[in-house]
Amino acid sequence: MPNDEGITALHNAVCAGHTEIVKFLVQFGVNVNAADSDGWTPLHCAASCNNVQVCKFLVESGAAVFAMTYSDMQTAADKCEEMEEGYTQCSQFLYGVQEKMGIMNKGVIYGLWDYEAQNEDELSMKEGDCMTILRREDEDEIEWWWARLNDKEGYVPRNLLGLYPRIKPRQRSLA
Repeated sequence: MPNDEGITALHNAVCAGHTEIVKFLVQFGVNVNAADSDGWTPLHCAASCNNVQVCKFLVESGAAVFAMTYSDMQTAADKCEEMEEGYTQCSQFLYGVQEKMGIMNKGVIYGLWDYEAQNEDELSMKEGDCMTILRREDEDEIEWWWARLNDKEGYVPRNLLGLYPRIKPRQRSLA
């Protein structure tokens, strides 16, 4: 459970650099995109520590690379610490993912949350839906991308998308 500021065990493990605990928690099924009271996700924390190994693991586990903090509206890539060791690799990795997401893998991305369309040009999606990005930006939209899901097309909010689906809790049997 998060503390009163929304900080989870995953946030703490990331900030402390405990990579094995990070992997255990994510594989156990904790929410890789849990945001604290200022919108910091574990990916923001890993980026602020320039921990490229943990950043890669979180992205591969369904982290939302376009999630933004509430106060300064920054993505994890913006949080890489310029004056610290590892800045270049971390920054290049995260900005590279942002730049290539929706292009690499033939444009395939995944919904990280459910979203119900609010307008007729939007696309409803469920967490885990696999879709193809047809247009990342246009003259009308930057934060919304044009996608195809099955036989439908429409705008989807890019901050709800991931390069990989979120890792789900493992099924545990009582046997």
